[in-house]
Amino acid sequence: MRRIPAEDEWDLVVALASGYPCEPAPHPCPWTTRDRLGVLLQDRNHPDNVQTLAVEPGPNDDCSARIEHLTAEELVLSCTAEKGGNYDNQNFVYDIRARKLVSHFSYPPFFAARTVHGRNGPQFVMADNHRLLLVDIDAATGEPRVVPAAEARPVLARIPMMENSFGDPREPQVLHVPAPQPDPVGAFGPGGRFQLAKVKNGYGSEYPVVMEGQKVYALPQTDFETWRRARPDDTKTPLRPDPAERNEQIGPHQLEDGRLWFGKTFYNSEGLTGVGGFGYFDTATARYRLIAPPEIYAWSVSAILVEPASVWLALYRRGEYGNYPGGLLRWDRKAAQAQHWDVPSVAVNIARAGEAIWLGTVDGIVALRGDQVASYFVDRSAAGRYRIVRR
Repeated sequence: MRRIPAEDEWDLVVALASGYPCEPAPHPCPWTTRDRLGVLLQDRNHPDNVQTLAVEPGPNDDCSARIEHLTAEELVLSCTAEKGGNYDNQNFVYDIRARKLVSHFSYPPFFAARTVHGRNGPQFVMADNHRLLLVDIDAATGEPRVVPAAEARPVLARIPMMENSFGDPREPQVLHVPAPQPDPVGAFGPGGRFQLAKVKNGYGSEYPVVMEGQKVYALPQTDFETWRRARPDDTKTPLRPDPAERNEQIGPHQLEDGRLWFGKTFYNSEGLTGVGGFGYFDTATARYRLIAPPEIYAWSVSAILVEPASVWLALYRRGEYGNYPGGLLRWDRKAAQAQHWDVPSVAVNIARAGEAIWLGTVDGIVALRGDQVASYFVDRSAAGRYRIVRR
């Protein structure tokens, strides 16, 4: 799975013996109770000379493991469930010189429950099954840090725990996205004429619409020919999208100058499909204006940030076997052009801090500085201390 220099002529190797195929990194590898993960030292000059630090079975039969962090002292693996959600991270601490495993422990992963605005920029409320942590951006280093408890307590006291922050630790922790918006939209537009409300379609499912009194402004659905041209990946299946399903819906949203900006979201599995896009409801004309560059056709939007020059959109695919990330899209409002970055996690909120764009994700935090993407997660030491570690 991974190899790094250890000391002198020795490499530290993480290897997996499994009956299932393993995709290349950074994709996860099946790690069941019948498989064995090895943390090994291998002599670079004499490859047959291998010394064992640890050999461990998978924690359950529903774990797909991915290396999140690997140093000469520590290995951290995440554990993803087949149909979405995460089991506990597995942490191995070893002593290379003593040729032994010091400790192996596990802890629930943290997700970004929401973003709040602090005095010096965005702060991320991170949650696991039991607790909340506050993470901000260190002004001196530009790196994320766990805010000390005394400093974080006044902020966290105002944040209710999310329903899915509790549960049986033996079950995968699941964060449903899109996450609740930090600033819910109330009445908006001239005189507060409009509101975002939920109504039911012919099948009894709720979906969001803009309303003016009793008048409903439903989001226009993609017609068949447009879908056929935009989604050749789905047209190979026997799908025939039914507009009555109203599978394309208003997702994450933000108000700006009398416009309700939003990203579209749709379930893309089990016979349902859609065409991705974003846009706004213009309260001056009571009309939707939709934008759909090719880069977004196959994706839903999980988070949005509207700025004067740009619209930032976090992309993801919603499917039967959980959700997976589609990266970050920046739409240049003047040039009407899209730029895309690969991001390893599904984002649930977006914020700016200086020149950097920060994403709160279902398994940590991601920073975009220029064209460089850096991913971080909350790690726990053997002594129980929490810290932010770069993947």
